[in-house]
This record gives sequence, structure tokens and C-alpha cells, in this order.
Amino acid sequence: MSPSNIIDGSNAEQACDFLNRYLDDISLMESLNLNAFRISINWPAILIDAPGTAGVAQQLDPEGVEYYRRVLSTLKERGIKTFVTLFHFCLPTWLADQGGWNNPLSAEQFGTFTTLVVDAFGEYVDYWLTINEPMAYVYQGYVSGQWTPGLKNDYLAAFGVVRNMLVGHAAAYQAIKAKYPNAPVSFTNHWRPFIPEQPLSPLDHAVCMVRDNIFNQLFPQSIQTGVFKVPPPLGLYKVLRLLEGPIPGLKGSMDYLGINYYTRELSRFKAAWPIDPFGEASDKTQFKTNALGWETYPEGLYQVLTRDIRPYRYNTDGSLREIFITENGYAEKFERHLDEGDWSLEDSERVDYLVRHVKVIHDAIAAGVPVRGYLHWSLLDNFEWAEGLQQRFGLVRVTYPNQTRAPRKSAYVYADIAASNALNKDLLLKHPS
Repeated sequence: MSPSNIIDGSNAEQACDFLNRYLDDISLMESLNLNAFRISINWPAILIDAPGTAGVAQQLDPEGVEYYRRVLSTLKERGIKTFVTLFHFCLPTWLADQGGWNNPLSAEQFGTFTTLVVDAFGEYVDYWLTINEPMAYVYQGYVSGQWTPGLKNDYLAAFGVVRNMLVGHAAAYQAIKAKYPNAPVSFTNHWRPFIPEQPLSPLDHAVCMVRDNIFNQLFPQSIQTGVFKVPPPLGLYKVLRLLEGPIPGLKGSMDYLGINYYTRELSRFKAAWPIDPFGEASDKTQFKTNALGWETYPEGLYQVLTRDIRPYRYNTDGSLREIFITENGYAEKFERHLDEGDWSLEDSERVDYLVRHVKVIHDAIAAGVPVRGYLHWSLLDNFEWAEGLQQRFGLVRVTYPNQTRAPRKSAYVYADIAASNALNKDLLLKHPS
């Protein structure tokens, strides 16, 4: 992604510099009573050289391997559970040049990469995540065009990518299980309830159904059944139906549910010809919003946990899948050039967001939903893809010019919640649902 495509003109060369500051940041986690951390293995960064062609085997860079071993072993020594993601939107350049995930080669290479990573780091990993938010990646890269490769409304490519990602997920799952058969493996699904802008409009309801079936349901449903099937009405197109069919090794390949949740989306039918079954996102809001325009809507997380994921609650052997909230957080906007001072430290909106979402998780657990963990997005301010460095999700503020860390009010609130594994009454009174 070139700087010209990033809203604030920044890049990810340094970001929060966890690369060089991981020991201090792990100590910071400990001081905040955090006992789990999610980290990604950077696929292009850890390879020795670009293979260039499919005939050249991937090899991991020994220096990169040593770095990740230091990070992961330190987390393990400190008693911090590790959630390791294998694909978090970064592709090797040589593979991107050959079509990326739109090329079936990507799935094969992802399986090979996973085998190398498992051999190198498997002893330090508690929970594996193969792919982060596959449908968000597909939407942003092939429908909205905001992320690389920057294609717009290319639905044939988009569904081809989904299929290849499912094949890649299955290959990665099998590669992990071959060496660590008891290791829990899944992926993260970005769940976003779609709500009709006009509750009495059947067309708005139809649009929401299409969006839900594709964005929320397509990936987990394919894994649950082992079969990739394009949802209606898009399944009426013969060219898309050619992508359908069973995928070897896919069925049931999620040992737990990894849920990323931020907000809901109001959607509406759009009068146009030809008819667009996806409609469009509404520009209306009913609740307070963050810097990205996302509404604070904890009720949506409760809906996801108690209703939306119901078809995926059980493994193929009948056992109940555990649930982890793998992302949930609140964005504020502050320019990357800001230096010292007390800016953003009194982040009352993030505190409110955090407390209200943890409360509905508690309510869901009380209703019998087996939520086993919560990972806040994120510990530190960081590079947020097309948004760059200006969107701040961190519990801990990063002043990018000098890379100093400063825990926000939300960090201390979260530390208290983590220490007691509970919400105290004062917090609940201050932040009612």
C-alpha cells in the first residue's frame, strides 16, 4: 500500500515499533494484569528471499525466526497466553504479483508457510488463528477498492478469493494438526449485524439478509459444512456457481470461534438498474459514533453471541466450541505528529465502550454462552491500514515522534477488570447499558 493511498500519508515502516520495544511492551502488559496477547507472523517479512516462482520453496529467515522465538518465548515465560495469527492482510510481493489470493497458488503456498511456522514456533503457541477477517479483506480489496489490490465491484474475483482463502485455511488447519493434534485452531470472523434503515421496508430487510449471508455467514458456514456455496441471489449467476463445491479438509476446521466485533451497520435498498442486491450502507446514525463513524452498539455483540453464531456452536463431534472475542475496541482520531502532553489520555468514550461491551459479554455468559476470553483491540496505538496512524485504538497512547508509551484511563480501567475478572458496581452505575 503506497502512502498516496493512506489517508494521513503515513506508512507502516515504524508504526508503534513493537519490533524493538517488545520487552518493554510485554512488561507493560504485565503491569496491566493482561494474561493473553494476540500477535501475527508477518508472512513477507519472515521469508529469506522472494521465491519469484511457484517452483522455488519458501524458506524462513533465521534472523526473523530468532526474533519471533524471543517474543513468543518471553510471553510464555511471563504466563501470557499467545493467540498467533498467520495471515493478517500481508502477502509476499512475489505472490501478490501473481494475483495474490485470487490465484489458487496462494492457498498452496499458505499451507507451506504454515508448516514452516509450526515447525519454528509451535511449542510457544496456545491458540492458532489462520486468517484474520477474510470477508473484510475481500470487501476492502475487491469491492470497495480501499485496500490492495484496489479492485472495485469485482465480484467474480471476490468470490474466487473467498474460495481460495477457504482452501488455504483448510491447508493451514491440517498442517497445524499434523504436528500438534490437540492445538486449538480457528480464524477470526468480523461480525457486523446489518439493520434495515427503515424497519418496515421489505427491500431494506432483503438487503440486510444478503449482506449478512455473505459478510457474516459465508466463511463459517462453509467451514461448518465443508462446502463452498455462493448465497442467493448471487448463486443464480453461472460463472459464480462454477466456484462452488466441497473443499477437502475444510469441514469442521474451527475448534473455537474467534469473534471480532466493533459495531452494527444500518443498510438500505438502493434504487438503481441493474438492481444491486447489496444495497448500500446508510449515512444515518442513531447512537454516538467513534472517529471512524462507527456507532457504539454493545447490544449487537449480545445478538452475535446469543443468536447469530448459533449454527456454529458445536463441533462435528458434538462438543461445544469455546468462544473468544479476538477484537473489540474504540477509535479516536489524533494526528501522528502530536508529541508530549496529556492529549487523549482521558479517553472517557473508550472507557464507556469497553465497560458496556464487557457487560454484555457477562450477560451472554449468564445466558449460557461459553465465552472464555476477551482481547481488546488494541494494546497500543498502531498502523490502521488505509487509515494510517491517525486512528487510535490503543489502551496505551503512542507518541509516534519519540515512541513513548502512556497508559490511558481506559488502560487502568481494563487493568482493574482483568485483575478481578469482574466489573465493579461503580463502573456499571457510571456506564449503564
